[in-house]
Amino acid sequence: MNKILSLVLCLWSLNCIAASSQPPWRVAYSTKTTLLSNQVMQLFVEQAQSYHIDSYLPFARRLRNLQLGTVDISAGLIKTAARERDIYFLQPPYIAFAQYYFVLRKQELLPLEQYHDLYAFVIGVKNGAKHFRRFDEDPHLQRINLNDNSECLSMLARKRLDVCLVREVGHHLAQHSPRWQGQFKIAPYQTAYDSDVYIGISRHSALYAQRQQLEHLLSELVESGEMDKVIQDFYDANNIPTP
Repeated sequence: MNKILSLVLCLWSLNCIAASSQPPWRVAYSTKTTLLSNQVMQLFVEQAQSYHIDSYLPFARRLRNLQLGTVDISAGLIKTAARERDIYFLQPPYIAFAQYYFVLRKQELLPLEQYHDLYAFVIGVKNGAKHFRRFDEDPHLQRINLNDNSECLSMLARKRLDVCLVREVGHHLAQHSPRWQGQFKIAPYQTAYDSDVYIGISRHSALYAQRQQLEHLLSELVESGEMDKVIQDFYDANNIPTP
């Protein structure tokens, strides 16, 4: 009962903000409308009952617009010191565990069983994204920045690169999409996230002054289980094993 009352009071407070002279929330979503980050962002905006203007942008543009303050809020972000200069990461994170996978062509003969094996490959990664610290900071790896999983897998199939670094959704596409049926395999080498995943607001946005109220709402969604339900429903709907 106390949690329900707290959530009602939080929503009332946010409704008062939305009903005042504050500008609408400028919400940035991924152009891939089925991504988990979009589902998380939709839940948060709906619960805040804010007046909002939505835009759909590739990840690198979403990140850049947050840093410039031309959008207010977005999800699917990993915190770094450089990003924190312009983006405030709302606590708590909504994902604190997941896995990275490396996708290879089925005919690939070179082993990928440990980190050091990566030096032999040209690796496709999501443009602007952070992965795991050792990988991101390694100057000796050969990386190609791409827009999304589909572009990476398409280039992998055409032998334009050797490996795709993906998360759960990319893993599922590589294994089960009819488009690439039987073309790929998952490398034995895998690694866990070493970073949590957040909703972020621009420090140049009017929402920055409301960050404590926003964090209160987010905490209630996490503690009540509503956030976990959205995440679980996403995996279930896409037939993806929960990480």
